[in-house]
Amino acid sequence: MIAVLRYELVRIRTVRSTWIAVVLAFLLPLGLAWLISAPSTSYNDSGEVVGEGPGDWFGAFGFPLSLTAVVASVVAAQAIGQEYRFGIIRLTLTAFPQRVRVLSAKLLVVVAASVLLGLVSFLGSWVAVALRGHPTPPEAIPGVDTPDAAFFLRGLVFVALWALSAFALAGITRQTAVGIAVPIVSGLIVENILQAVLFDKAEWLTKILPWSTANRWFSMGDSGFGGSVLPSGWAALGVFGIWVLLFLTIHTLLFLRRDA
Repeated sequence: MIAVLRYELVRIRTVRSTWIAVVLAFLLPLGLAWLISAPSTSYNDSGEVVGEGPGDWFGAFGFPLSLTAVVASVVAAQAIGQEYRFGIIRLTLTAFPQRVRVLSAKLLVVVAASVLLGLVSFLGSWVAVALRGHPTPPEAIPGVDTPDAAFFLRGLVFVALWALSAFALAGITRQTAVGIAVPIVSGLIVENILQAVLFDKAEWLTKILPWSTANRWFSMGDSGFGGSVLPSGWAALGVFGIWVLLFLTIHTLLFLRRDA
């Protein structure tokens, strides 16, 4: 197992896209958090500026993580999809014929890389709010909601699960692009349309859609259509985790049984 894990670590370290992903996971949250944490302007009834309020410190750490999840999905999908694309999977399974160990090593590396990218994303957001002049700790800012430890933990779990869903889909279809595109298109477009159309016909379905549900990881309040309460926070991650487990189970069965 150690040899397989070392092989996967060498592979992911020597792929140029991995380091590009790390840079993007820092720069994208940095820029987005800079915009989100901008001070809000207050106006009176006459439309005159009366002062400035604090920026969205909470959102500066939460919203950029969706972009980081997409970046992590690229790394995760390539971990298996590129091997099928270039036929390297045959060499891998020749060197390490025990497929369970190969798949386990890939999963461990994908999770580790995802957590690393999540931490880098939080670092980029922290640099942005620090450049805005926000004090540390953030509790010193009056009237600003601040993330707690559970918020950051949920964020890391969200990125890891999103990356694992991309890894599983890329493995099932043997296509890197599918692993990257399906979560994005489904989570941002298809599932939102389904929620709008089906909320009064199949309320239960709107509560179990995978990627749109995952995107509510940072919210701890009630949200939904027409009074329908949708899962958020840990509940949202729990629903998404079940989907990811299903995808991984299908991928594992196919990986163990079909030809390379």
